[in-house]
Amino acid sequence: MRRAAAFVAAVLVVLFLPHPAGAWSIGVNRVQTAAEDGALGVGYGPGWVLLSYKANGPMVGYLFARDFRFADGVVKGSFDHMDIRDTGDSSAGNPEISRWPWGFAGGSFDGCAYAYGTQKFAIERTGFSSTSCANGPTVQGSSNDDGSIDALRWWHSEQVFCTANTIDPLCSPYGVWSENKGGGLKVTTATAPCAAYGNIGAAAAYGSGAAVPAHPLGTVPAGAQVDIRYITKDRGWAMAKWHGQSLVAGIHWAFLPRGCLA
Repeated sequence: MRRAAAFVAAVLVVLFLPHPAGAWSIGVNRVQTAAEDGALGVGYGPGWVLLSYKANGPMVGYLFARDFRFADGVVKGSFDHMDIRDTGDSSAGNPEISRWPWGFAGGSFDGCAYAYGTQKFAIERTGFSSTSCANGPTVQGSSNDDGSIDALRWWHSEQVFCTANTIDPLCSPYGVWSENKGGGLKVTTATAPCAAYGNIGAAAAYGSGAAVPAHPLGTVPAGAQVDIRYITKDRGWAMAKWHGQSLVAGIHWAFLPRGCLA
């Protein structure tokens, strides 16, 4: 009887121990928790991964793992998922990542994107959660900052961002600020404390819908230097970083309200 009880107890211990995350694969993938993978790199970190409209491109949103703690103290209660349908295999100028998964990214992003590498994903099941993004990115890439041609296709051209530079000098006439488009990031100053968010939703980031700010990442103080990559089409938000500083969990890029910037 004692042996049977001991066996049952051992089985229960095994069942309820935290299991290590599996590798990514084509299908529905979740973001790994910080406990499963605490690595921090360009575009990914403990419990999060950056999304873009192209491989190694500017941020359009994030996916987060369960247990991620945001700047307001709220702890995420569920996993964000991504339908990984395929990968673009290229360094795309990133020294750490050579495989760029693409497909439908859920969570508070809810749209088509590339993610910064496969390292932070773990397969949950085969098949897909949505029919969205099944045909893959269709926009031909343009030149990179080093002058080479981006061979991977994009989800959107950079015209989805604000290009009205004569109306708003923080808008790039090219859509984004970069070394080969305007000579680098656009530098400005926070005129008031700027609340930083991880997501405003794919529709807002891609220029066609209202912003729904989610996932607070911290606050950029008044007087701080802010480096801008793009302004959203409605000129409501800047995708930018606090110069020389990081936000929660090592995140740099965030959405800041345009109204708190000079």
